[in-house]
Amino acid sequence: MYHVTTDEQSQSQVEALPSAALVPFAEARTVLEVAPWNGTPYHRDKPDSPMRALTFGPHGEGDIVYLVLEDQRRVDILVVLWLD
Repeated sequence: MYHVTTDEQSQSQVEALPSAALVPFAEARTVLEVAPWNGTPYHRDKPDSPMRALTFGPHGEGDIVYLVLEDQRRVDILVVLWLD
């Protein structure tokens, strides 16, 4: 398992999510804990990059940008977006 972290900025983005986004975000966070490499590469020309993105929500309304620190088994959430 990976330890998932947020910094002050991304935590405030999580706290600002609407109620409809909370369950999908929790499910996405669970994915990050067990399989963070399943996200798409943030930079398409660098498919092995540890910077990834994971879309979440019933219609793909949410996006998480994160960094996988494999040697520490840690995932740092950098940005959380939700588009209504």
